[in-house]
Amino acid sequence: MRTLQINSETTVFTSILPIPGVGVLPINAFLIKGEQPVLIDTGMFPEHDAFLEALGSVIDPKDIAWMWITHGDRDHTGALTTLLDLAPNARVATSFITVGILRTGSEPIPVERAYLVRAGSTLDIGDRTLAAFRTPLFDNPGTLGFYDPKQKLTISSDFLGAALPTSDDALADDIASVVDDDVTAGQLLWGSADSPWVHSTDETKFASSLSTFAARGEMSTVLSTHLPPIRGNVDRHLKTLAMLPGAAPFVGPDQAALEAMLAEMGAEPH
Repeated sequence: MRTLQINSETTVFTSILPIPGVGVLPINAFLIKGEQPVLIDTGMFPEHDAFLEALGSVIDPKDIAWMWITHGDRDHTGALTTLLDLAPNARVATSFITVGILRTGSEPIPVERAYLVRAGSTLDIGDRTLAAFRTPLFDNPGTLGFYDPKQKLTISSDFLGAALPTSDDALADDIASVVDDDVTAGQLLWGSADSPWVHSTDETKFASSLSTFAARGEMSTVLSTHLPPIRGNVDRHLKTLAMLPGAAPFVGPDQAALEAMLAEMGAEPH
C-alpha cells in the first residue's frame, strides 16, 4: 500500500494488481481533508488491513465526515463495513443504484446513513461544494465522479484508467512520467475491457460526452481509481479515449490461454 500526498489536503492510497498478460493495474482510494473530511472509496479487500493502517497514518477514522463510494464494485468497497464502525458519524454519499447493489451483498450501506447523490447533485462539505457527474466511461451503472472547485480537482472513478507495463509505472507520482505509448495503449485496453459497450456508441455522441467532461471546470488534477495522478494536460488523455469507439475491442483470454499461463507458472488447472 502506497500513500501519496497530492497537496496539503488530498492523499492517494494505492494498491497494485498484476494482471497476467495485460499489465499492472493501480487501485486508488482518496482522502480530501477539508473542513468535513471525505474518504473516496475504501480500497480492495485483500489489502483491507494495509489500507486501514495507511488511512490511520493520515487521519483518525472517527474524524471522517463523509465516505463517497463512486460505485459498488469490490475494488472500491474493501474496508467499507469496517469504516462504518470506525467512523460512526460519517454519512455515505453515493447513488441510489449503488445502495441497492450493495444491499444484496456482505457490505450493505445502512439506509439511514446513506446520502443519495446523482449526476447534477451537489454535496456541501463545509468549505466547498462537490459537484457530482456521470463519467463518460463506466462499468457499473451507479458510477459517479465529482469535481472539487476549491482544489480544481476531479475524481473520475474508473474513467481514464490504464493497466501499465510495470509496478513502478502503476505507482508513478504523475502519469506524465510514464512512456506516452504505454499510457495510450493501456488506456485504450482498459477503456475497451472495462466499458465494452463503448464500441457500440456513436463516435460523435461519445466525443460530446468527453467535451462535457472537459468543460466541467478548470482541472489542475484528475484522480482516477486506476491511473497515477494526472497533473495537467487532461486533453492529452481525452484525445486518446476519443479513439475508443472505432478501436479494436478487447478480447480476453480463453481456457487454452489460461492453461498456457498456468503451465508457464508451473501450476496445474483443476
